[in-house]
Amino acid sequence: MKAPFNEISIAEPCLQNWDEMEKGVGFNFCKACSKNVIDFSGYTNAEIIQVLANSGTSVCGRLSQSQLNQLNLHLSIVPTTNRNWMKYLGVLAIGMSIFVMDASAEKINTPVEFAKTIYNKTDDKKPDVPQKIYGYVIGADHKPAAGIRLSISDTQYAALTDKNGRYEILLDKKFDISKNQLVVESAQYTGLLILNFSKAKQNDIKLKKAESMIMGKIMITSKK
Repeated sequence: MKAPFNEISIAEPCLQNWDEMEKGVGFNFCKACSKNVIDFSGYTNAEIIQVLANSGTSVCGRLSQSQLNQLNLHLSIVPTTNRNWMKYLGVLAIGMSIFVMDASAEKINTPVEFAKTIYNKTDDKKPDVPQKIYGYVIGADHKPAAGIRLSISDTQYAALTDKNGRYEILLDKKFDISKNQLVVESAQYTGLLILNFSKAKQNDIKLKKAESMIMGKIMITSKK
């Protein structure tokens, strides 16, 4: 008989509208249950496990069905008889990354000589932030996509596309140019663009059909 292992699931999916929740950095706030719902859509297996392991309370999250499948596949091949199984998995994931780094380092067995580079004083100057950025969103049908909300990750800067698929976001001189990911906020579509602040007009964003997402309290149960 195979040993039982733990299974991650969302037994009772939340029916609240993700797009209508109050926006946070990496999460949305659900007023129905007064809880933060973590957006795990961009997390790796190890990162999700690490969050669950370090949380002292139940975790509400949002992730795709394929992510759930990958997590459970991961659990099925790792022994979990120890109660601290999640912490074990988190340490294992971190340990593997260190092992890979060490293995790569061992390959360098000859001294490396670095050439001196002369920098101009102007090289350290940060590029000027444009007063605005704008661009166009193209749908899967290759036509302009209207009514699509976009936002710059980890900021409050956002915009909606007009009937021509055009968006425009006004910036100020204090804007942090390290925040350079423009993402599509939609339950139906996904899209991502790395912004180029050396110019105002950005490349077009082409929408992709979004994978179905599941939202709710993440449960960890024993499976035989």
